[in-house]
Amino acid sequence: MEMIELGKADQIIRRSLQREVGLLEVKKRITDDEIKDFERKYGIDSNEFLQQFEQGRLGDSQDLFEWWGLLRGRAVIEEELRKARMVLSI
Repeated sequence: MEMIELGKADQIIRRSLQREVGLLEVKKRITDDEIKDFERKYGIDSNEFLQQFEQGRLGDSQDLFEWWGLLRGRAVIEEELRKARMVLSI
């Protein structure tokens, strides 16, 4: 197995992480667009939706669970972005 210089390995890792950040940013934009569609459809913002949904005041339609899942997924994407950017800033 061929050995890679530490500096080159660092460059490869950084480029890979930068690509991952780019992919996560695209995922976040797509998710944000889908969330905005739900906000328009139901006429409330996502904070109000979460509050009402988690209190059981909106019902349990598949549509609402999809919106809830998108919000949870966006939180995961944002956390992954935060971590990746933190590593890149070192």
